[in-house]
Amino acid sequence: MSDDNARTLADDRRRLLAELELERNQVWRNIEWCRIRDIERPFIGDWSLKDIVGHLTTHESEVVTAFRDLREGRRPTYFDIDDLDRWNHDHVERKRAVDFFSLLEQLRSSRTRLLEELALVEDQNLVDEETPEHKLVRSVIEHDRAHWHEIAALLAGMEGVRPLTSSKRNPAATTVSSSS
Repeated sequence: MSDDNARTLADDRRRLLAELELERNQVWRNIEWCRIRDIERPFIGDWSLKDIVGHLTTHESEVVTAFRDLREGRRPTYFDIDDLDRWNHDHVERKRAVDFFSLLEQLRSSRTRLLEELALVEDQNLVDEETPEHKLVRSVIEHDRAHWHEIAALLAGMEGVRPLTSSKRNPAATTVSSSS
């Protein structure tokens, strides 16, 4: 690989990771603008702010596990989630008993674990749009974006926000072949 190709891959990696950081920063900004009463009561649909934070934490933890599975040559179970609504409901229910501030800390630590996993991925695998690694990173970016858009729309007094992805299917599952 030439030095120019290596530099291009490294630049593409930096841009992708910057986008990942930007979207998470938007999540944090919007959480900070919410009211204390939004923590426990229904905020967006049936979900409270606490439910959304728990959901983001669970999703990112699943992606971290998927990266580990890929690194160890296994197909991630994350790719086999067909009914996201059911999966989300089940995992939100599991997190409901957890304290909100503990969930915030879990969200911070899940990002740390994700970045540690990403550091182990070669530039080519991370930036090539056809790789499962790239698709996983994209799923986190789009997931964060979808949730902060929903929160921002509500905070702005808008009735809703245009859907960014289907809630019925796992976007990573539809873009990664079964042989991956």
